Amino acid sequence: MPTETDPMLAQLAQLQSLPTPFEGLFDGRERLFWLYLLGSALIALVLMLAAGNWPSRARIRAYWLSRDARLDALYFLVAWGLRTALIIPLVLSVQTVAVWVLHALNATFEPPFLAWAYRDIVLAYTLALFLLSDFTRYWLHRLMHRSRWLWPFHRVHHAAKVLTPLLVYRIHPLESLLFALRHAAVAGAVTGVFIFLFGARLDLFTIFGENLFIVALFAFTANLRHSHVRLSYGRWLEHILVSPAQHQIHHDRRHLNTNFGSCLALWDWMFGTLKLPLETQGAPDYGIGPRGTRYSSVSALLLEPFRDLGRLIRRS
Repeated sequence: MPTETDPMLAQLAQLQSLPTPFEGLFDGRERLFWLYLLGSALIALVLMLAAGNWPSRARIRAYWLSRDARLDALYFLVAWGLRTALIIPLVLSVQTVAVWVLHALNATFEPPFLAWAYRDIVLAYTLALFLLSDFTRYWLHRLMHRSRWLWPFHRVHHAAKVLTPLLVYRIHPLESLLFALRHAAVAGAVTGVFIFLFGARLDLFTIFGENLFIVALFAFTANLRHSHVRLSYGRWLEHILVSPAQHQIHHDRRHLNTNFGSCLALWDWMFGTLKLPLETQGAPDYGIGPRGTRYSSVSALLLEPFRDLGRLIRRS
């Protein structure tokens, strides 16, 4: 029989089920997954020991307590709240896009239902989703730099002069929305095409809940990209894979229009935007110069792009 405490218990259960900003520590699809952090930390430690560059306590404090590091930590919490409350409800679901694509194909063609082995279908689906997702990330990232209307929003990410792993979350909500819509469109389109070709026999090869290829090529060194630990893969391999050193070049204000790749450097190589570590000289100059001083608070990170956009519209 229901009691007066039942509604309260139901509300408590609902609150306990709400996501928290720190669930990424236990989610293999997130950059802050504890195993990725540990792997990056061990690699960084080995590199520093090999170079005889053991960091002092003063250097550690200067790095982790820098203005950019503190701002990244605060913005991480604010951005999580905005993403949960505003962005996720606005994004099309992968399932919705897949259904649209499947209906369009069925209305135009006869489904072939190809008789591939299940393992081959899963491998092809995993690889196709990885390649198309990485390819579209390259072009959207490049557009964020090249478009005068989008660059003010992406500049939020590049304003930091100190690179920490949390910098990956210093993304303006508008940019987060664009990348989320890109993911829904790509994953939905690939899923719809594969269901049309093979029927509903789809699954992904995953590790820790993430695409096999992303984890294998990207995850364990991903957090070193936004760090001051220089790790290069060598000239030959860096024409194919994005190394931490390559992405650090991308944050050097002298080379902002290079190295747009996410996992694969292949797209930069193919489309003329590749900059290898061996082709650069001197210490990196992170940030965007004097203009970066405008981005010194969470409110500035959120509002300055709209002010810049207003100035652009007035000039136009």
